[in-house]
Amino acid sequence: MHDGSIEVMLHRRILNDDGFGVGEPLNETAFGTGLVIRGQHYLIFDSPSSSALYHRPAAQNLYLRPLHTYALVNTPYSDYSSKFIQSWSALKQTLPLNVHLLTFDQLSSDTYLVRLEHYFELNEDATYSKSVQFDLQTLFDSLGKVNNIVELTLGANLPLSDLKRLVWTTTENESSEWQGKGNGLSGTVVTLNAMEIKTFNVTIA
Repeated sequence: MHDGSIEVMLHRRILNDDGFGVGEPLNETAFGTGLVIRGQHYLIFDSPSSSALYHRPAAQNLYLRPLHTYALVNTPYSDYSSKFIQSWSALKQTLPLNVHLLTFDQLSSDTYLVRLEHYFELNEDATYSKSVQFDLQTLFDSLGKVNNIVELTLGANLPLSDLKRLVWTTTENESSEWQGKGNGLSGTVVTLNAMEIKTFNVTIA
């Protein structure tokens, strides 16, 4: 809040209309019992100029925490560990701090759908809000040599070069024509700007 106070909004259960616009009691039940919401709140106290460096990666780490699963095995663990691969990553190198791998989907034996996002806002951090470049060949070198990369639309249903947007002119004589084609890929090097998401069809030789 602008005056230094903090507003926390929680799920509430009321038996009478509270007069705040809903027009009915908020008496939500399940299996004969009122709904109970349990959650956690994380507060970071810092200046606006440097807080994004903490809350952006922290949000990723909290939302995308590893899911621990367990299973019983019929053989001793020493035999299991020698017969099965227990850890693997397609990434040969660590992604830049401000880049998140949204999608890594194997479409065929040699084709992958890769979607990457720059998750910092423009001007919210002096370093990590800037454009960032990285090489897909270097990142995914463990898969083999990158033979071809095609940039797709966000939904991955069309090559970006085939996208035809409706173009019109406003009353201020400004055109709606989109000028973003071909700005994010040079060979295997990708450039991402603040809050930008790019989708690629990557073929491995």
